[in-house]
Amino acid sequence: MRRSLLFFASTAGLLCLAATQARADQSSSNIAWSYNFTPNQTFVSAASPGTGTVSFTNEPTKNASGSSDVVVTNLKVSSTAPAGTPDTFGSGGAWKVGLVLSDAASGTNSGTLWFTGQLGGNFSSSNSNVTSTFTGTTTYHWTAGNGTLYTVSLTGYTPPGPPTASNAGSISAHVTVQGPVISGSPTPEPSSMVLACLGLTFAGAASWRKRRRTLAAMLA
Repeated sequence: MRRSLLFFASTAGLLCLAATQARADQSSSNIAWSYNFTPNQTFVSAASPGTGTVSFTNEPTKNASGSSDVVVTNLKVSSTAPAGTPDTFGSGGAWKVGLVLSDAASGTNSGTLWFTGQLGGNFSSSNSNVTSTFTGTTTYHWTAGNGTLYTVSLTGYTPPGPPTASNAGSISAHVTVQGPVISGSPTPEPSSMVLACLGLTFAGAASWRKRRRTLAAMLA
């Protein structure tokens, strides 16, 4: 009997914890926001005497809600250089893209968050071997006017294919959204919820045992 009660209490505690976490996740998923990525340059040129370029697309304002992956920019190469003497970047190849986040509920925005990097490698009219290294801040934390916390992190680079490729390369990021704590209506910590559930479970079990002893005494 004791083992059954302990198992039931533990299960109840875990269910309470899961319910609390589910409510928190659901709350954050409903937070609406928008983002706008703007490259500081529309293309990065190869070093002279090369004439090739790597273009960066502009991502105009888009809407989202909750945590989400986002595409910073798409990249495509353009070159007429032969494969034997491809275009290179030399000491150049720097790129810069600005991000503005806007929180819908509070109407506030982050200002421009700058991400920077350096292209390397080489490319020609028939191939592409372009690399990219992030050179500046790769993670930003911004708190909106209502207390919602946004965390933006660069997550990856997909190199562009040769000039004939249909699909573009990309630079990606992830935005994590955490809802604010509402003043005057504190949400219990998960551990507190678990303890409360366990307390109720054991209290119920104790009451049941007491009633059983009383019934047994009456029948004796």
